[in-house]
Amino acid sequence: MNLTKRINQIGLTIIAEIIASLLIVSLVSANQSNSKINGTEIKLSGTANTFDLGGIQTKDNRYIKQNRLIRSDALSALSSHDKWRLTQQHHLIVDLDFRSAGEAHQQPDKKIPHVTYHRLSVMPDPNFGVHTQRQYANQLALKHPNNMTLFYQKMVTNEHSIKAYQAMFKRLLQQNHGAVLYHCTYGKDRTGIATMLILSSLGVRKTTIMKNYLQSNQALKKTTHKEIIAMKKVTHNRNVLANLKRSRTARRSYLTAAYTAIDQKYGSIKHYLKIKMRLTKTDIQKLRRLYLTK
Repeated sequence: MNLTKRINQIGLTIIAEIIASLLIVSLVSANQSNSKINGTEIKLSGTANTFDLGGIQTKDNRYIKQNRLIRSDALSALSSHDKWRLTQQHHLIVDLDFRSAGEAHQQPDKKIPHVTYHRLSVMPDPNFGVHTQRQYANQLALKHPNNMTLFYQKMVTNEHSIKAYQAMFKRLLQQNHGAVLYHCTYGKDRTGIATMLILSSLGVRKTTIMKNYLQSNQALKKTTHKEIIAMKKVTHNRNVLANLKRSRTARRSYLTAAYTAIDQKYGSIKHYLKIKMRLTKTDIQKLRRLYLTK
């Protein structure tokens, strides 16, 4: 009888170990799958939303190469160690800044040795994003709840914005090696549109692009919380705080608005890349040769 109990106990232990092993394998697989969707976060002390797009899968089962495309928020607070990591570990050679002249002057990117800097302002207003906390509160008080969807539509239809993204693609087509980092202030709006266009040109699924875009919410969670606390020191106006939260959040409806504007005005994202980004079939093939691997 004791022998039977012992055998049963051993059997249960083995089963428990097998279940635990299967759970671990499942979690690892899920993490790997998530990495393919979102790329790999580069944790720096001076940024909050920096990701290497390497590992993201395309429709034809290819993957973006590691250390070739990096999306980020502003580089104005990089430490010396951050600079070392970006250049030595991630092979950064080009920094594309989508911010306005005013933003770049107010909080300039840290100079990184051997990295070429280019400012490609997406918004036509040279002082876009430049304001005191009180001025910003006054602006937010007047904004309509759908302001962000209109903003996203503007970024894909405004000729000034289009020229900035055209210039981005020209730079990407010139980079035979090393990493290109592109960014705005928070790394989700102007940078979000840039990522949508880049991933679309590389043949990444729309659902994958959306998941990558929404990843900014987790990355910017602490930053957003701090900004809301800071704004409450200026005002408790509900409209101001609601619009601040809307402007600091990546929402599915925002990127969908950009896609809708493209579809309505240009027919499809494929046609948009051809007509507005001026990417020929040869350009698309070159981009995929430069930035994709099997």
